[in-house]
Formats: sequence, structure tokens, C-alpha cells
Amino acid sequence: MTRTLQSPHFPDLSACPDAALVQRWTAMLGKAPRLRPWLEEMVQRRRALLQESGHGSVEEALWLDLSRWLQQFEALPRFAVTAIAVTMEPEPERKAEPRQPTAAQAESPERAATELESLLCDPAFALAFHCVEARLRPALPRGLIPEAAWFGMLHASAAPQPLLTPEVAVGLVLRVSSGEWERLPPAQRKAALRLFDAAPSDLRAAEVVHDLCARLPAAWDLSATSAAGFVSAAARARAALADACGLCARLAAAARPTRRGGLSVLHLSPGAPVASAGDLAGLAETARKFAQMAGFRRLLSLL
Repeated sequence: MTRTLQSPHFPDLSACPDAALVQRWTAMLGKAPRLRPWLEEMVQRRRALLQESGHGSVEEALWLDLSRWLQQFEALPRFAVTAIAVTMEPEPERKAEPRQPTAAQAESPERAATELESLLCDPAFALAFHCVEARLRPALPRGLIPEAAWFGMLHASAAPQPLLTPEVAVGLVLRVSSGEWERLPPAQRKAALRLFDAAPSDLRAAEVVHDLCARLPAAWDLSATSAAGFVSAAARARAALADACGLCARLAAAARPTRRGGLSVLHLSPGAPVASAGDLAGLAETARKFAQMAGFRRLLSLL
């Protein structure tokens, strides 16, 4: 079993304080193999930081990190672990080469609804869903660009995080809500992301902008003339996403500690502000609207 972690990317097995830790990681990577690239990347980053700081025992410190990360993943529903593995993929790889959806990913919207329902059984992701409903969805423009595409572009443009943070939780909700985006051909998604990440000054390159618009889905009806409006809307969407993540952090800080589920391992920055009465009232309203989602009932019991 230890062969799973025998790699130059992982810390020295002889420095592992507990053989059971290796076995547990082996089991976790067997359930969610897409975690492996993220895990290798995080270990390399942590090793570089530890070496730069002159840490005395780099390998032992890495195993402490691995132990902490494993506890987080083991506390989550299996579906959430697999989905987070995608959310946490290194950004350059994700943005430069959009993946062609598999047959399973390309199934009907009913599959996406089932995945979202499964995810929202966990209170941490029910909370993230509320923040998307309350802060992000109302800020998106109504027009020819589908909402799922906005969600997909926001998710694809987010920086990967080493821990389960409010940003990762919100990003995961966006991912499972963006099935229509995932079914677009890679060339169209790549062109959309380039325009989505553009600054107003980038629009001066008229030929590039015209070429990007030509490669977008025809139904979006975007042209070099209307590209400025799209870029402006993208900036507002990113600001709304930041607002949603901030709300998620505030509400999570107000919850009572729990030993199970995503809230038990949701990582908050020290001194994170606690939700206001208005924040809590908004959450209660969303919970009433989506009373069939078990995660909201569990979430409200913790507030």
C-alpha cells in the first residue's frame, strides 16, 4: 500500500510518525485519485517554504501537514472530496487546457441537480449555496450568456486553495451548478476565459478581441463592440463572488463547533468577523425557500 505515496513529490516515508497515516492516505487516494496531483503540488510548495525558512525537520513537518489535510478530507462526504479535487487543481493547467467533459459529465441537467442535492446535504456547502443565492446570483447580468456559464468562468478563474476555505466551498457550489459550461467545447471555454479575465485596456487589441468573440458560442452573440460590456460585467461578477465568500466566512464564524461534516474543517482566517443579524436573517430566508435540503436544517441548528 505504501507504493501509493512512494514518490519524489511526497515526504520521506521513514519520517512518518504513524504507519496508519500512510494507509489512510492510500485509501483516500483510492477513493479520489484526482486528489493526487493537488497533493503532490501542495507538498512541493510546502517543502519549498519550509526549506526557505530553515525549518529543522522538513520531512516531519510535511507529515504533520499531510495529517491535517487528511483529517479534513475524511470529514467530508465522498462526493465532496472528489469534487474538491477538481476545484483544487492547479489553475494554470485548468485555465490553459480546458478539459473535454467525459460522458458522465455530459449527461442531462438531472445529473447536475442530483450532484447539487448530494452536496447540499452538508451544512458547509448549504451555507456556500446560500451565499451564492444572496450575493452572487443577483449581481449577474440577465442576457444571452447563461448563468451556468458565469458560474463556470468564475470557478475556472479562482485560485486553488490548500485548505477547505469559504472560497473553496463557494467555488465547489459554482462547479456543480455549471454543467452547461462544462459541456461547451474546450476551444469555446478557453476563448471565454481569456475574455472573462481581460482588463478594459486589453480591449485595445481589436483583432484579438474580434478573434475571441468569433470563437465564443454563437448563442452568446458577443462581438468586439459588445465585448466592453462583457468585461465590465465580469469585473462586477468577480466582486460579487468576493462578497459571497466574505458572507460565507462571517456566517461560518457564527456557527457553533461541530465534529462532523464540512463545517468541522472549514478553515477561517484568524479574527474573521462574525455575521450580523441581517446576515442571519438572510440565511433563514434561504433555508425556508429550500426547506427540502437537509443541509440547511443542520446548518440552522448550529447557529
